[in-house]
Amino acid sequence: MARKKTGANGTSVAKVSTPVGKPNQTVEAISERFRNEESERVKKNYDAAMKAMKQFRDPNKTSSKSMTAYTRETIRGYLQAPASNETNLINVSRYLYYRSQIYFRLVQWYATMWDLRCRQVIPKYDLTKDSDSSKMLKSYNDTLDCLEKYNIQGNWYDVAVKCYTEDVCYSLFFKDDTGSFFYILDPSYCVIVGKYFTGNFAFAIDMTKYKSQAGQQVIEWIGEPLASMWKEYERTNVKYIQVPDEYAACFKFRSSDWNLIIPPMATLFQELASLMDIADNQAIADELSIYKLITLPMKVLSGAKMADDFEISPDLAFEYFSKMVQNALPDYVAAAMVPGDGLDVVNFSDTAADKDVDRYEQSQNTILSTAGGGAVINANNLNNTAMFNAWLKAETEFAISSLLPQIEGFTNFQLSFDLGNRACKVKYFEVSVYTKKDLGEELLTSAQYSFSTRLAYLTTQGISEKDALAMEFLENNVLHLNTLMNHPLQSSYTTAGVQGEVGEGRPETPDEELSPSGERSRNS
Repeated sequence: MARKKTGANGTSVAKVSTPVGKPNQTVEAISERFRNEESERVKKNYDAAMKAMKQFRDPNKTSSKSMTAYTRETIRGYLQAPASNETNLINVSRYLYYRSQIYFRLVQWYATMWDLRCRQVIPKYDLTKDSDSSKMLKSYNDTLDCLEKYNIQGNWYDVAVKCYTEDVCYSLFFKDDTGSFFYILDPSYCVIVGKYFTGNFAFAIDMTKYKSQAGQQVIEWIGEPLASMWKEYERTNVKYIQVPDEYAACFKFRSSDWNLIIPPMATLFQELASLMDIADNQAIADELSIYKLITLPMKVLSGAKMADDFEISPDLAFEYFSKMVQNALPDYVAAAMVPGDGLDVVNFSDTAADKDVDRYEQSQNTILSTAGGGAVINANNLNNTAMFNAWLKAETEFAISSLLPQIEGFTNFQLSFDLGNRACKVKYFEVSVYTKKDLGEELLTSAQYSFSTRLAYLTTQGISEKDALAMEFLENNVLHLNTLMNHPLQSSYTTAGVQGEVGEGRPETPDEELSPSGERSRNS
């Protein structure tokens, strides 16, 4: 497949010159190993982000506070020079994904709205030539088998989360008779080097990362394509080796700029950091507001010439005072002995606490409204169905418009490797789980005008083409339900037909049951 010859940032890239074979392991084995490695990598990334982020407050409650390394000003500096702060912005995104419930929910909102089962599989057809129905049927069947094996919908979630948190997901695509799997790679040693004419990206791996003993064990265990890439690295001594086309699975949210890697929601990072600061301040104020301090006065003798001429011995007073502190004071109440007159109680409640709560809620609402997904997360004032549906369509466009063409290109790219010229073309519908109902209704309307949209409609209901055809054959040719159950299901719809035939419409109302207006209508 052709690709553009543009490298990222002028990076020198070598390409494997010999045909690449198959991996040493099954997809199931590779998937299991990846899951184990991924859990360790996620922990490592999280620990690194935590180390960089620090804590907003000192856990020992000292009088001085330890400010976060990612203040609004720091993040603003990152965004002003994003090309030199890609790693910093990705670390902020990783941290917020685990630290901020709002950010986590936004990422989940976009990553879970995909429904790649909504599609159309289109065989090759030439208007100027006679079509061979048996060949077309074979092509259609083989394409459906491959799509079932790829299971793009089932594999897409992890890739989508990466795209929404880090902008780009680099992965190796493994497939065999048992299924398929995206083996997600660490972005720190990958780089985009071009774009295939199908719309998906080509990328290269820094093979020096596999020089270690652990890296060599990975190459030996997985085999292809890493084995051929390592040999090419040894032969050419070029650091970056392009992943062979058949295995390359690279998706980028900000697809218009290959060289710049910026998390899609990076512009929210400043506000989210401020929101967490407000929440931390509020938590400290809430905790402080429940404390009380009781002071026990130590009166001075009348006419005393010395400042420490107390009416009672401090040692004796302290003995009884200690008993009160140990046995009589409830939790969150402290006590102190001070010179002076009269028992006194000191409260630490902050009259500004309510204002802090209001400020937090206002900031949260602003972030959610700006982010888009907050309309559902925060249940804001989308107060009619038309507005809500329009908002859902806008959210769907934001989430999938840049990635869907890449997935479609990747799917057809894989089919070309497995089936060659026999492959049908796959077209994914630009819908989400929230908007596919509207598409289904449009397809039903098209079917009324004799357009062939039945299989496409069933995909919007979660029924694959092959499942639909299999059930139709089972019902009509195996179980013969078309003859055993020759009465249609009861429907709330009124149908019109020829008088005397099934489906002619609702029964005619007898004259004696007609209302005056109905009788006038019948006689008119």
